[in-house]
Amino acid sequence: MEICIVHGSPRKKNTYAAVQEVKKSLLCLGEVQFTEFYLQEEQVEFCRGCFSCILGREKKCPHAETVQPIIEALLRADGVIFATPVYVLDMTAQMKAFFDHTGYFFMVHRPYPAFFQKPAWIISTAAGGGTKDTNRSVARILRYWGISRIFCTGISIYAMGWDEIPAERKQKLERQLQKTAGKFYRTLQKKPGASLRTRILFAAMKRIQRKDSVDWCYWKEQGWLDGKKPF
Repeated sequence: MEICIVHGSPRKKNTYAAVQEVKKSLLCLGEVQFTEFYLQEEQVEFCRGCFSCILGREKKCPHAETVQPIIEALLRADGVIFATPVYVLDMTAQMKAFFDHTGYFFMVHRPYPAFFQKPAWIISTAAGGGTKDTNRSVARILRYWGISRIFCTGISIYAMGWDEIPAERKQKLERQLQKTAGKFYRTLQKKPGASLRTRILFAAMKRIQRKDSVDWCYWKEQGWLDGKKPF
């Protein structure tokens, strides 16, 4: 089983520590391989708004060399994890810069069928508040990718760092991560079906396809305009 982890920060501090607990829990449940990307190290640049990807030329994106390998790894994986600290009540700029390169496979355009049966887990950490808003922002994007089963974990540290968390509270956080890891692993094994929200969104996006556009041709090629479903 392969899991792709995308890190929104290169700092190996609180979010990194939480991910290590997750990896340890998943490895206790079965044979799991991890592919990891640290977006700043991958040097994912800000989208230039050239519209190459929207027009069906995603491989011509000026940043395709750095962005496409991450997307391909996400497509290959059985499940995906997005981990980000909270910066000013939302995800990091590095993570947002990556997501800005994925608009072309939002459901309104040319969604990848692989994402319809793939679970995701969003992990965010903050010194205080903001994890709920951050998780909501990431989850909204993933739903437009077609991902239905999304787990969210927000951890407010209330300390200078992971190692400074009081022992009793740290144990509680670790148990929380272990519990969600169990749910995530079981979902990986089952391959989740599309939720009602996803089905409604898919139906709505199908109705607005404009004939002979790049997106319409893609939907036609997939058979979705003729009644075939991706889930």
